[in-house]
Amino acid sequence: QTCLIHFIKRHNKMITPRFELSQDDEFLFVSIYAPFTNLENTEIFMDGRDFRFFSKPYYLRLHLPGEVEESEKAAGEYDADSTSFKVKCPKVKQGEHFEGLDMITKLLTPQGNTEVKDKIEELSGGQENNNNQDNLGDQDHHDVGEGDGELEEEEEELDWYFEQVVPESCPDLLTTDSTASYGYGFNSARTGVFKSLLDEYSQILDVIDPDSKTISERKLEQEEKETKDFSEDHYLCDLFEHSEIDSILNFKTSWENVELGEDSRTSRHPALAFNETEQQQMLQLPRKTFKLEERERVPVLCSLLDILYAERYDERMNLGEQCSESGWCIAKLSSTMSASANTKSLKRTVVSSIRRSLIYPLYRSWDLSIQVWKDVILLLKIGKVAVIKSLLKILKCFSETEGYHLFSQLYINDYLVWMQTVPDSHIDSLREALQVIIKGVSKSDVKLELDELEHAALLTIQEQQKDNTNIDALTSKMKDVGLDSDDDSSESDDSDDDDESSEESSDDSEDDHASESEATTSPPST
Repeated sequence: QTCLIHFIKRHNKMITPRFELSQDDEFLFVSIYAPFTNLENTEIFMDGRDFRFFSKPYYLRLHLPGEVEESEKAAGEYDADSTSFKVKCPKVKQGEHFEGLDMITKLLTPQGNTEVKDKIEELSGGQENNNNQDNLGDQDHHDVGEGDGELEEEEEELDWYFEQVVPESCPDLLTTDSTASYGYGFNSARTGVFKSLLDEYSQILDVIDPDSKTISERKLEQEEKETKDFSEDHYLCDLFEHSEIDSILNFKTSWENVELGEDSRTSRHPALAFNETEQQQMLQLPRKTFKLEERERVPVLCSLLDILYAERYDERMNLGEQCSESGWCIAKLSSTMSASANTKSLKRTVVSSIRRSLIYPLYRSWDLSIQVWKDVILLLKIGKVAVIKSLLKILKCFSETEGYHLFSQLYINDYLVWMQTVPDSHIDSLREALQVIIKGVSKSDVKLELDELEHAALLTIQEQQKDNTNIDALTSKMKDVGLDSDDDSSESDDSDDDDESSEESSDDSEDDHASESEATTSPPST
């Protein structure tokens, strides 16, 4: 604690604290975790949709989805046991339900002028951003009371408009005018990224030098590589020896254990709450907003499904546990990331994910591939909190896999920010369309000749079984023949023995007869 406080004093840094929001019909409750706070120098402000908290070294400004007011009912206290501030903010309209209180990044993002700030953030350093924010702060100070030097000095000390940014040491991602044909990343808004990075990053891609190829050229190269990589033997082995795959299919994912109420998005099931690690991840997300045109929404949602499918497959395959290969598996199954793909068709997205799941992972089963899409449908049914949690898991996997943090910068971070602003109606519409597609997809759609391969394998097995039956019958007959031959041989041997015995008896009798003759004819002795 001493080292942290010394660092803050030396570098004059402000910390965005971890926080949680809850509500009832009358109040909005804000819990702010601030273990190193200075209680004597704490300021809290609430007015309309603006909530501000300052207690060195912590600074927090929230842009609320509903209006609150600072009245006699407002209250606050510091809980020493949890080292947290507990603030009660009266609602202007009692009974109003504030949406999106768990969308942390959205609450931290200021309204208005975000596009200008984003451009400045991309093209300039952090000091220039801070200067711009100071200017904004000065403007508000004059609005509050021009010429009041004492008030201005006090507001400057509080610095309500301090930029809430966690610095990151990552390469700048380029945005160019050629993204329509060559783009990749979230909303295909990036180009030239891999060209400017080390050659090692090409090892995590299935497409060689994606910056020099159009989206359609990358798609063609992706499909050619998939066809080449497909293993008929591996697929057939998993088809006929499926005991392990059966266990995976019978596994219940974490979301299957969530009992959905009439509206799972408003019922606060424990599984829908963000834990401490997830809150820290969301605090580190970039502060920006995305305004997509209608023609851009479908490709962005298709890429989201492609990424979620990869995460759901990894969880089911590993029975709910992440492993050292999870980062590789998720990126490999997602053509959006591994092949810099961009699809505008929902069915093509479904087919592409199934196709890759039959080519690259350890277990390759059609039933398993379809089941994973059902897992994605369940994820969408629970709502965007479940989607965000899955994206946060991917973020963690990529941070633990060398080189894969680049995918987080290109896709996952922006999807996490954008998802917090997506209407529930869009997610419901996506889920319903996905259910229809899944019912109509067939093995012929993946273009791996699965039906022909399985048919040929069954014919081969039937022929082998027929041959085995014939061999068994022939072996049985040979055994029977072998037994008869042995009996005949035994009888022949017995006959030979009898003949030899009779011959010996005949010889003996002849010898005896000769002896008698000699005795009769021999002259008497003198």
